[in-house]
Amino acid sequence: MLGVTLLIVLLVLGIRTFVALRRESAVRLEFKQSSQLDWLVLLYPLGPIALLIGPLLVPKAILLAAVAAFYAYILMVASRQRSALECAGTDRVKGSLSATSYASLGAIIGLIYVALTGIFAFLGRAAQSPGLGA
Repeated sequence: MLGVTLLIVLLVLGIRTFVALRRESAVRLEFKQSSQLDWLVLLYPLGPIALLIGPLLVPKAILLAAVAAFYAYILMVASRQRSALECAGTDRVKGSLSATSYASLGAIIGLIYVALTGIFAFLGRAAQSPGLGA
């Protein structure tokens, strides 16, 4: 249930962020920022999809690490763009800063989801294992 809810939330957030980033593409291009972040935010829903379907194909630990690395990479790209735009020192970048903040928010939500999924998987595995003294 949590996975489906987060899939919808990240889908909506990804689309809204993509639109905001594309709207500010002229300003970002002026300050020599790539459009890589635009396309990465559209991939936000892949994390929950991978965590829902992936355990059938790949061990869960590898899957959690891969999805966490994906969201961490997006967070790194968004942070670099945000710091470059903050150094610009002009009011024209306010919209771009807001859009990159949305991108960071989506990546942080994805990382929190991966952490919660990992904790739930660990607790589920621990509940099924026999006790230490048994």
